[in-house]
Amino acid sequence: MLAEFRIINDPLRPSISTNLCAVCCRNKEKDSKQIGCCSYEPEFCLFDLVYLYLHYPDIYHSVLEKGQIIEGYNGIMVETKVGLNHCPFATNRGCILPKDAMTPLCRLYICREAAIFGPAIIEERFDEYFSSEEYRLNKYLNSKLVHDQSFTSAKLHNFIVEFSQPINSIIAKIDRINPPIETFHKEITIETFSI
Repeated sequence: MLAEFRIINDPLRPSISTNLCAVCCRNKEKDSKQIGCCSYEPEFCLFDLVYLYLHYPDIYHSVLEKGQIIEGYNGIMVETKVGLNHCPFATNRGCILPKDAMTPLCRLYICREAAIFGPAIIEERFDEYFSSEEYRLNKYLNSKLVHDQSFTSAKLHNFIVEFSQPINSIIAKIDRINPPIETFHKEITIETFSI
């Protein structure tokens, strides 16, 4: 089998993907426990929410309506799930979200089992998120949000609406047209990956 890795170097919403997810032994079709990466609930940070509000309003409203506000690794976030630990956007064909609508973790994480067949820069690209413009804007939004016990989805929505235009002005200056794409291929045996 030819293992493929694709890195889209979007200066605002970079992503990494591999075809190995489709043949993962923890894939939903192959494991009734559904313990693969995409079985867990996505956590949308404040910048994700502003980005969705600006570019994917239907997805934004769905996330806000069905999600739960939490304090996570990236500040205030909205966690979405179906039942117990299942991503509502994961299907048998993969994620139904556009790549730039995914959370940073979903866009940049490749499991260790797959990453060993990819280029060494995969881990670096994940680490680069914490020095990115996207991360900086998320920290800025968290610094402006007053979060207390009475915080509701309606208050979060008002906050997102208030900050969407200033954030849009900032991201409009970032050239995202035709971002460089790096591809890597490696011949492997499926048994090697399944271990």
